[in-house]
Amino acid sequence: MNKLILMLATTVIAVSAMMTTSGTIKTSADADAVSAATEKITYTLHDVRNLQDFILVKPAEEDLTGKPYDLNGDDRWDVYDLCLMRREVLKNPNTASDNDTLVIYFSRTGNTEKIAEHLIELTDADSYVIEAAVPYSDADIKYQDDNCRANKEQNDKSVRPEIANPIASIDSYDTIFLGYPIWWGQEPRIIDTFLESYDFSDKTVIPFCTSGSSGISTSEKNISELVTIGTQLEGRRFPAGASKDEVKEWYDTLNLN
Repeated sequence: MNKLILMLATTVIAVSAMMTTSGTIKTSADADAVSAATEKITYTLHDVRNLQDFILVKPAEEDLTGKPYDLNGDDRWDVYDLCLMRREVLKNPNTASDNDTLVIYFSRTGNTEKIAEHLIELTDADSYVIEAAVPYSDADIKYQDDNCRANKEQNDKSVRPEIANPIASIDSYDTIFLGYPIWWGQEPRIIDTFLESYDFSDKTVIPFCTSGSSGISTSEKNISELVTIGTQLEGRRFPAGASKDEVKEWYDTLNLN
C-alpha cells in the first residue's frame, strides 16, 4: 500500500525556504523553471531522508555522489533543495514508499531509539520519532524527585503532553510498531497523546519498550483500553543494551510476513 508523506520539514526549514538568499527562487517563473528541470526525476521519501540527513550532517548510509539533489541549481545542497524535493514527492505520493510498516517511538535517553533502529533495519520500515513540544530535561525525569515533571504526569492519567511536529497521517500504514521507555511501570503520557491523535481501528499495533526491570504488560493493557485498535499483538520489553539479534528473534516470532 502506498504511503502518505511524513512531515519531515520542520518550521525552521519552512522559514528557511522562504528566505531570499543567494541561489533561492524568488519568482513564480523561477519556480516553474525548477519544476521543469526536475519533472523527469522521480524523488522518493528515501531521497528526502538522504538529503535531510546530509543537511543535518548525519552519517550517510549510502554514497550520495552524483545524486540530483541540487534542485535549484546553485551548486549546493541546502534546506531550500529539501523543501523543493519534498514538494516534488508530495506531487507524486504514489512513488513515496511502498512500505506498509511504520516504526514509531519516543526515546528520552536513547535506549528505546536503539531498539527502534534495529527494527527499522530489519523491516526496512518507515519511521517517526515522537518528540515533546517542550523537551524533557534530566531534571524532568529524576524519579527520586516527587515533584519532577514525569512524576506529576505519570500520577495524572489525564495529562497529555503536546507533541512537536506531529506526523501528518498514518492512514496508509497497516502495521505500527510503537516503542517507548517504561516510566513508573507504564507508558509515558506522551504516548497517550499520540494514540488519541490517530485512528488505529484498522491497524495492527505492536508495542515494544525498554526498562531496567518493569514489564510491558501494564502499558499494553493501558493502550488497549485507551483507543480502539484493530489488532494488538503481544509486545516485548528489552533491556537498554539489547542486540539486533535479540530484536530479530522477537520479530521472527510475530510471523508478520
